[in-house]
Amino acid sequence: MTIFRCNNQVVQRLAILLLPVMFLLVGCDDRQLVTVKLGEFTVNVEVAADPGERSVGLMNRRHLEPDRGMLFVFPRQETQKIWMRNTLIPLDVGFFDRQGVLLNYTGMEPLNDTLHYSVAPAIYALEMNRGWYERNKIKPGMKLVLPGPIQGI
Repeated sequence: MTIFRCNNQVVQRLAILLLPVMFLLVGCDDRQLVTVKLGEFTVNVEVAADPGERSVGLMNRRHLEPDRGMLFVFPRQETQKIWMRNTLIPLDVGFFDRQGVLLNYTGMEPLNDTLHYSVAPAIYALEMNRGWYERNKIKPGMKLVLPGPIQGI
């Protein structure tokens, strides 16, 4: 007597449906890392250059390695804003203009919809673990150096 009969097609469909959910739950991300410089510091960052990547950002991550971050690349230089919706770890965000000059940075609390703005038109935002900018004595006016052109869409 067969109580449950496994149909490969059903299992495959179920796996396809559950795979995106599993990635969200564990905070996996397949974005490529690029190396950027800020002052004397070299950091590896994931790049969020399109609307989908920017809207997810570092949401649902439980941990961010030291000297790792996320670089948001926007399509236009204008006043930018960032929030922490569904972001589980405390972060700092620095806003940079087209030349890579740091305009300002601020600390952000997890799971918070408060908007954090650039003080002037910016095209990049660099999220790092909370305290990273202060600990490394990063100040407005310092320059972010990218490995090459990165265009936001």
